[in-house]
Amino acid sequence: MDKPKSKAVFLLLAFLAVLMMVAFSVFAAEAMWLLAALTVLIFIGIFGAGFTLKKKYRENGWL
Repeated sequence: MDKPKSKAVFLLLAFLAVLMMVAFSVFAAEAMWLLAALTVLIFIGIFGAGFTLKKKYRENGWL
């Protein structure tokens, strides 16, 4: 069985997701709707990447 891999990438993805939520709040408060929409799309992409990576880790027994 393979040695479990580092889960630091999940911490990085979580940090980036929180950063996007904060950026969305700032852009919404400043009425910069285009940038707010862009941060939502980036947030969805980060979440999708995290779930995809977790599935890969689970399938390979790295968790």
